[in-house]
Amino acid sequence: MKIIFDHSQGHVINDRVFCEAFVIPENETYDDLIELGWLPNVQPPIYWYQSQSCRINYSKISLSYKRRKIISQLEYKILKYEGIEEEVDSFFYDYFDNKKLDLKKFYDLNSQFSNIQVMKVTKDDKVVGYTRFQNLTRNNLGMETAYDLNFPRLSLGITSILLLSDYTRLQNKNNLYIYESYNDYFPYKMEIPGIEFWEGEKWVSNNIYK
Repeated sequence: MKIIFDHSQGHVINDRVFCEAFVIPENETYDDLIELGWLPNVQPPIYWYQSQSCRINYSKISLSYKRRKIISQLEYKILKYEGIEEEVDSFFYDYFDNKKLDLKKFYDLNSQFSNIQVMKVTKDDKVVGYTRFQNLTRNNLGMETAYDLNFPRLSLGITSILLLSDYTRLQNKNNLYIYESYNDYFPYKMEIPGIEFWEGEKWVSNNIYK
C-alpha cells in the first residue's frame, strides 16, 4: 500500500503533532484493509483512512428478550442497489430531512462505490427501513441506515444493523463492519450487541447486552 500523511489539516495540541494518514491500496483487498481498521473514502482514486472502526462480531451477540421480540416482528430482503436507486434514495433523503441530518453529500458520494447491496426491512409488508452495504469476500461493510420514524419502539437503527449481522452470519462470513464511532460521532454504535472497535493494534469488545 502507498501511505500518505496529510499535513494540510494538521495541528499541534500539548506539543503533540496530529495529521491524517491515508493509504492507496496496491495488492491489498477490501477485506485485508477493513480487518486492520482502514475504512474506504470515495475520492479519485478511492483512498482509505484510519479510524476507530467498528464491527459486529455475531458470535458475541447476546440479545435481551425485548430485542428478540422486536426482531421476530420484522422481515428483510437483500437486493441489488442498481435498479432500485430511486426508491432507496427517496427513502434516505426523506429520512435525512426528517432527522435534520446533513448527510446527502456523503450519501451521494458513497453511491459511487461498486457492488452496493440493500437490505430492505419490512413489518407486516410495510417498508420500515433500508441499509446499504458492500458485499465483500470475507466480510460485509455496512454503509448507511434509514428507517421509518413512526416506529420508535422497534429501535430500527440498531435492529437493522443486527439483522444485517445475521445475514452476514448466514453467508458464513467473518464480521459486519459499520464504519466508525466516537463520543461525538455516531456514539449509538457502541450500544450495539456484539460490537467491537479498532483501538489501533487490535479489536476490543464492548460486551454490550441489549
